[in-house]
Amino acid sequence: YNNYVFECKSDIHYSKFCKQAAYSPSGIYWSLAWNKIAWCEGTMAPTSTPSAEPSLTPSAAPSLEPSVSPSDEPSLKPSASPSDEPSLKPSAEPSLKPSAEPSLEPSLK
Repeated sequence: YNNYVFECKSDIHYSKFCKQAAYSPSGIYWSLAWNKIAWCEGTMAPTSTPSAEPSLTPSAAPSLEPSVSPSDEPSLKPSASPSDEPSLKPSAEPSLKPSAEPSLEPSLK
């Protein structure tokens, strides 16, 4: 917009605004969601499809969208927000304490 290159702020509280029109680079609240990172001359049209090859330099910030092909390997760090759905795989480190509620589906063991 206006020959500037913008980047969505990486702060978790502000980055959620990047997809909202009032916070777009041309919107009235743009500075809450975006950082001006460069100036460019001329125009470059966006590509119609993503590139077939991955970037040689990975980004420093996580993507705002989930991956369409998630990794099969577990993360080395726990999730910041737990899932609402139970895991399909049993835990490698089960709890030694009984649960407060009985299971509706008994284990097969």
